[in-house]
Amino acid sequence: MKNFRLAGADLEIHYQNNKLSIAGKGLPIGDEATFSDDHIAKSESDIGSGMTVVLLNSSRNGTRFLLHLIIPITSPSTDEVAITGVAIFVRDFSNLVGGAPDVLQDYDVRPLTGTKIVG
Repeated sequence: MKNFRLAGADLEIHYQNNKLSIAGKGLPIGDEATFSDDHIAKSESDIGSGMTVVLLNSSRNGTRFLLHLIIPITSPSTDEVAITGVAIFVRDFSNLVGGAPDVLQDYDVRPLTGTKIVG
């Protein structure tokens, strides 16, 4: 996974040295958090790289909060490259206190722009 810096609607995301830093208003874990690689699920596909972190395993009512990032594939350039990406905040209601509703998740999708960082 390449190092990158992305930002969008009240959100800043930075991945470097195998750590993902998230800062923004309204996150379920406070205004900022950092996750090491062992807490990041990563995937690769033809459309880009994916990263998923659990922001909060369970709120008081049983809601689980996750963040899924999609970052585009870039050439192996040694220069910094402008990139776009997307942050998908997931609220999972599967284990809601009192029983799960008919719709088990909802999503807050935020477009991001930034830079692939070299080094």
